[in-house]
Amino acid sequence: MSHFTNGLLIANLLIVSSACPAANADSVSSTTVRLYSDVQLSTKALVQAQQEAVRIFRQAGVETIWVQCKPSPSPADRRCQIPPSEKFLVMRIVSKALTSAESIFGMAFLSEGRGTYSDLFYDSVEKLHQECGASVPRVLGHVMAHELGHLLLGSNAHAEIGIMRPRWHGEQLRAVERGTLFFTPEQAHLMQYRLSTAKTRPS
Repeated sequence: MSHFTNGLLIANLLIVSSACPAANADSVSSTTVRLYSDVQLSTKALVQAQQEAVRIFRQAGVETIWVQCKPSPSPADRRCQIPPSEKFLVMRIVSKALTSAESIFGMAFLSEGRGTYSDLFYDSVEKLHQECGASVPRVLGHVMAHELGHLLLGSNAHAEIGIMRPRWHGEQLRAVERGTLFFTPEQAHLMQYRLSTAKTRPS
């Protein structure tokens, strides 16, 4: 589901509950994800969610390198201070959306078909976990991959099949549980192309 707000395209993931390989930072088809979390989530769960997202993108031939950052970036990892770009995406986990329904799990913010920022809504992830039994890390990892997919694929990224479906029903949620909800080959090729041609900021 997508809509425009003051010229900014906001891509939402709506999940409807019913019936319920090592990162290579030198790869041309790679991107670094700066992750911020405003919720109390265990380090183990957060790492497992990241591993899910890494696995999903790797299946599409894209490597994701995850960096956990604080709201005030620490000089300990300079990657938290690099300006956002296709090679340095920003993702923030917040408790809930201020204006969206509980069935919305995340938003990617796009302008002219491109974007670098996305939000995930943890309360909705936790609710789905309680209702359908899929683990929090697995659900969170798939939502992470979906929202990053919007940033890398651009406008009109939603598809009839796979992880970029705008609405996840029983069939998709069962695929999440099995870990078999992936990008299509066409989406994989487009993400690889965009990352391979994206400008890398100088060190």
